[in-house]
Amino acid sequence: MVGNVLNVKVAREIKNNFKAYLSVILIATLAVTLFTGIYANYRNFDERLAYIYQEANMCDGIIMTKTYNEQVKEFLDEKNVAYESRIYMVGSYGNMDLYLATFTKDSNLNLPYETSLEEELTSNQILVDNTFLSRTGLLIGDSFEASVPLGGLSMTLKLNFKISGTMTHPESLENSVYNPSFIYVGYDALKKSIQEKYSFLNISTIDSMLKDYHNQFLIQAEDHIFAEAKEAFMDQENFIYSLKRSDLPSNMTVDADVLQAKQLIYIFPVIFYLVAVLIILTSISQLIHKEGKNIGILKALGFSKMEILFHYMKIFMVLSIIGSLLGMILGPIIVPNVMGNKYNILYQLPKMKLPFFRWEYLLSVLILLLITAVTSILACYEAMNKVPASCLRGDNSVPMRISFLNRFKLFRKVPLPILMAFRNMKRKWSRTLMVLLGVLGCSALLVCGFGIEDTIQYGLDLEIEELIPYDVSATYSSYSSKEEEMLKIDKVVSLDEYAKYSVNIEKKNLISSYLYVLPEEASIFQVEYDKESCIISRRVSEELDAHIGDEISFIYNSQRYRVKITDIVDFCISQGIFLSKNHFEDIPFQPNYAWIKTEAKEYNHSIGEEVNKIDGVLSSQSIQDMRAHANDVISSIKVMTWTVKIFAILLAVVVLYNLALLNFKERMKDIATLKVLGFSRFEVASSFIIEILFLTFIASLIGLAFGYPLLVSVLSINENPLISYIYHIHPRSYILTILITCGSILFINMIFAYLTNKVEMVESLKSVE
Repeated sequence: MVGNVLNVKVAREIKNNFKAYLSVILIATLAVTLFTGIYANYRNFDERLAYIYQEANMCDGIIMTKTYNEQVKEFLDEKNVAYESRIYMVGSYGNMDLYLATFTKDSNLNLPYETSLEEELTSNQILVDNTFLSRTGLLIGDSFEASVPLGGLSMTLKLNFKISGTMTHPESLENSVYNPSFIYVGYDALKKSIQEKYSFLNISTIDSMLKDYHNQFLIQAEDHIFAEAKEAFMDQENFIYSLKRSDLPSNMTVDADVLQAKQLIYIFPVIFYLVAVLIILTSISQLIHKEGKNIGILKALGFSKMEILFHYMKIFMVLSIIGSLLGMILGPIIVPNVMGNKYNILYQLPKMKLPFFRWEYLLSVLILLLITAVTSILACYEAMNKVPASCLRGDNSVPMRISFLNRFKLFRKVPLPILMAFRNMKRKWSRTLMVLLGVLGCSALLVCGFGIEDTIQYGLDLEIEELIPYDVSATYSSYSSKEEEMLKIDKVVSLDEYAKYSVNIEKKNLISSYLYVLPEEASIFQVEYDKESCIISRRVSEELDAHIGDEISFIYNSQRYRVKITDIVDFCISQGIFLSKNHFEDIPFQPNYAWIKTEAKEYNHSIGEEVNKIDGVLSSQSIQDMRAHANDVISSIKVMTWTVKIFAILLAVVVLYNLALLNFKERMKDIATLKVLGFSRFEVASSFIIEILFLTFIASLIGLAFGYPLLVSVLSINENPLISYIYHIHPRSYILTILITCGSILFINMIFAYLTNKVEMVESLKSVE
């Protein structure tokens, strides 16, 4: 019976004061939406990737050597681990780098998980990834000639390969046109291509020759095997690397993105949960203050402290559950669809039917209920310890003290609404703290949202306007200089030809990047260098944990070269190592790209057309086209930016709505008194508008300082393989943040200012002071 009475009271309280409790439901919805949405995005991405690895039977790691290494085979046999060997080559088609890997009819590891073939895959077939067809314009059934080096620099074959079909391979999941395409070559097809090109060799001779070039071991084993192999063979000249799957250059980016998707859980939802603490604490404190006499009656009727505490806790538990249910519905719908755009642009991932509900979502509800329980205990502690008589007597009066500011004549001339505003901030310090922290979080999120766009734009401007200020770029179809023909084009001022090669760079770990071989003297490339210089992009240096003066190595054509870093430069798009063509005499300077400077940007399009007419030029791109392409690449990041901004504004609206409503309800008597004394509606409303605008402005200024660290945290776990972030926030972003936060609260309070006209003076003045 007792429980029924209190349950009815809970329902009546929520129904009668639903507007006052709406902010609790909204903040609960936002917090759970972000938690469940980000978690769903992480799990969806992880499961799609795991499905690929399972279907393709992806190996646990790879040991790579220059040529076949019998000692590695003996090591693996001794460790009793499963493995397969294959030939792995870094070849080229025109100026396009290719990764080629062989397979046989018995191959069981690192298989394509999806192909366009209607029949079963055989070792007489050759498969390419979809990006290769889109970049070359070739079709299934076409043939292309590839340069294939075998055994380091000792032999380079020019072979014709006929495309049997397309595939999605676990070692080539990235959609980026900047990454080398992956060619899956059947062992018998490779032998046939060699025999067609070199007819004096018979199949048995070719087969015997190729056995010496099996330079990769695909291994199914525990992680410690790869560490042991590295320790055992790292001093051998024939050894290149021993890496577990997550450290392989082909898989490092996508595996890192899975981890980054998970780490987002620890940033945005935490901010909203902290604000939820403040909103629930303020709301329940206001309820306890209003219900003081009812608490006394319940105590006098024999209800225990725990029953009364649980009664008021139950109100906010119900509100939190309502918000949580809405969040569990909205989160898995909104966030994965927004973030999924990024992964669909960057990777070739399968479409899968994934569960809408996951049991882990209940963790977000438990966190919210725990927050509600703890804040309820804190808010109700004092009231629960009062005797019934004290509760019934009430304690609504506030001791009046003469401020020391009254000694100053200037203070006495301050308008009454301003004095009331500052008095209210002093009296309601807990609510004041809630507004400061809530708006601080909102402004920090807004600065972060604006800063993401500023960072990307700043990086692009830095590279293409200061570091490499070119107007047109050219891509060659072959490795040969086109400088003489290009300089004859009208309005071309100067150009820098350079060679760009795909390489693996190593210090403590191994990453896949690029080697830029620059001319002896550059006119467009603005970073100073000489014969001994080794410039490295900051992104690559951070991935390698390398600093100026450190020695690193890179693998080009199965040969290892060692260089010492002389400078680290912030590049946005161009990533890798930059060397003069005279740095290593045995690395040929065969230019396959060029940066071109024109007299004016309006000539870029016509000059690009003239460049395309030169024999041996594959394509050209103006700086305007490059910017447009960059915008397409970062479109998913911009979607995330708008998501951050929208949630930041929603957070501000919830916090400020909660404050404005509580402020209005608490100051009903003040409003009525001012109306009785003849103050205008504007003067009455200005007292709490001034308070909230002042707090919002101060909190916004503080929040600006937290925007940059939040920006670094968000982008550091959302690295894009195509762009390096050079963190920067434009001053206008700070100004816009303050305008948006202050504008939001001004709009909300204008609504409540209008409601002051509906305050009944007689009813409001009846309560006891």
